[in-house]
Amino acid sequence: MNKKDLQSIFNHQPKHIDAVFVYQNGIPVAYMFAPYIPDNPETFFNYNSKIEKIYEYLKNISTDKLYHYGVSVNNKDIYLFVYKVDDDTYIFVFSDSQDIELGEIVYRQIIKPIKDYLSRS
Repeated sequence: MNKKDLQSIFNHQPKHIDAVFVYQNGIPVAYMFAPYIPDNPETFFNYNSKIEKIYEYLKNISTDKLYHYGVSVNNKDIYLFVYKVDDDTYIFVFSDSQDIELGEIVYRQIIKPIKDYLSRS
């Protein structure tokens, strides 16, 4: 999977989402930001550094289960949702707020389509 593949999965911009990252074998292979967030190296670092802080702890989480962590990006408190597809693949979704109710939306609109795409490739 790459950035172009990730963007092709969605025919519209998912709501309540600031960023999505897909990691395979310990590295980010695809990512995308909401249209109102600039796609530049500084922004990438700001979001990716939050993933790097927790990545080493993720090997012990269950597959097919959605987890969430409170993080602060650019002085904004949001949730980082984490989904382990398999031992080598993780999906990270940054919400636009700290609303736990977004978990269902994140799974249905973001994670499931990515998971389905990965299972076909």
